[in-house]
Amino acid sequence: MTIKQQGILHFFAVAAGAVALFLLSNAFPLRLDLTADKRYTLSRATKEALRRQPAAVFVKVYLEGEMPVGMRPLQRAVKDMLDDMQAHVGGGLQYEFVNPGAGRHKEAFYRELLRKGLLPHTVQEKNAEGGVTQVDLFPGAVVSLNGKQRGVNFLQVNPNISTEENINNAIQNLEYALVSAVEELGRKDLEKIAFIDGHGELSAAQVADAVQELSAYYRVSRITLSGDVSALSGYALAVIAKPTKAWSEADKLVVDQHVMRGGKVAWFIEPVLVHEDSLANGHLTFGITNDHNLNDLLFRYGVRINANVVQDLQCALIPVNVAPAGMPAKFSPLPWTYYPLLFPSPDNPISRNLNVVKTEFPSTIDTLPGEGARKQVLLSTSPRSAVKNAPFYVGLEQVVNDIDTRRYSQGSLPVAVLLQGEFTSIFRHRVLSPYNNGRPFVFADKSARTAQVVVADGDVIRNDVTANGSALPLGYDRYTRQVLYGNKEFVKNVVAYLLDDSELMALRGKVVTMRLLDRARVVRERSAWIAVNTIAPLALLAIGGVAFVIRRKRKYGKAMRFINP
Repeated sequence: MTIKQQGILHFFAVAAGAVALFLLSNAFPLRLDLTADKRYTLSRATKEALRRQPAAVFVKVYLEGEMPVGMRPLQRAVKDMLDDMQAHVGGGLQYEFVNPGAGRHKEAFYRELLRKGLLPHTVQEKNAEGGVTQVDLFPGAVVSLNGKQRGVNFLQVNPNISTEENINNAIQNLEYALVSAVEELGRKDLEKIAFIDGHGELSAAQVADAVQELSAYYRVSRITLSGDVSALSGYALAVIAKPTKAWSEADKLVVDQHVMRGGKVAWFIEPVLVHEDSLANGHLTFGITNDHNLNDLLFRYGVRINANVVQDLQCALIPVNVAPAGMPAKFSPLPWTYYPLLFPSPDNPISRNLNVVKTEFPSTIDTLPGEGARKQVLLSTSPRSAVKNAPFYVGLEQVVNDIDTRRYSQGSLPVAVLLQGEFTSIFRHRVLSPYNNGRPFVFADKSARTAQVVVADGDVIRNDVTANGSALPLGYDRYTRQVLYGNKEFVKNVVAYLLDDSELMALRGKVVTMRLLDRARVVRERSAWIAVNTIAPLALLAIGGVAFVIRRKRKYGKAMRFINP
């Protein structure tokens, strides 16, 4: 066989091997995740959730078109995540990337995306002429399954951290955001949630946004207890949202027995009542203790809610008339320390990667030592906070006069706590015949393992209501007209965690390590690295070329001398 024939045979053998390798890789895909944080490895919960869906899942992602540089890592991460999911279920998942600004009727399309639950995000970046261009994005997706749709927002903008950290948090939360939407759309047997009524709790309009959000995943009802121990029978979770009237002992027994039988409770309690209507008219108001008669019950479960109010330099803004007396009103947004913005704990799936949570006149919580229940702080104040004990007065002049930074030295005060474990009934040594409206019942004095969340501010779950009775989104800021705060996500996560979506909630614990460039080193070594990246490839190419020529001369030079002696 001649050298030419050997070369042709070698070429076809290499080509056939490449084609065979390509076909095998398509038939038997092999994916290796060599990253330290396993960012490209799907969890077992995700794989099972995707495989058990009876119909194909379709995901429409609105991250296409001209992406700002900062958003491209999120775009790539979403595509990688969907590719990984598709590799496990094949035709069971299809996806499409869409440019929301490509059509001629952008405003109508944007309104449609808003209706589906996607929130806009505005990015400003420099253009080629040196000016600033404003780009409207919808960093999210719409998941479709069984004829139903669910909007998924990838990006929760926290103004207290950098853009890179916000993007990284969104990437960490991608798997949970997508899989939880699939699970919610495919769920058939919905667990039941009871919003308790009858003790001056928040009205249906004031919790309408939370109820609407939860109703997509659970069966939500509003019930009165009326001292009936069976009132919460069949309900997995009871939500107690800002009671302002004293609970009877009979109703406390109903909730206590719900806990003793393994039921879950989310407490949103207001220890101090402040009537802010007077402030709007320029008058003083007072903070007085709220006699809800639940302190002994919560004390037995392991927490004490204090009759105080937290002030924090990390707070929301309110509009205040800054015009001199007798002049036309001129409103300016000023910090109101009675509206702290709480920091979510990174140590629990409920609060990890959340935006700050807005509160209004919150109180502090003390966790009490005791066996059976483990306590974990979910929300706390900033390091620059202070406490004011009830009763006290509140006036708008405090917006300016009450900012003595030396007083704000009590940091990281707990406002929301998770309780997990076994609980003991406060009624265990009482005569029970007067309760349950005089009817006998089976009493349990100790619970199985269960969980509760206690929040020392009822306004965390309250949405504002417009003059015509419409509910504004939970976490919405009236003055910027945007959803700035993580209240809705916090409430959703509390419910999901308490209702034992433990495997899905564990996905929120996924940590993707940020590997950012050292900006100081970049500036210091910029010229050296430019030289290395420019010269090194050319040098390697030149060395390789010279080595190839020398090797060729040595090999074929000998052959020519042998042929022509």
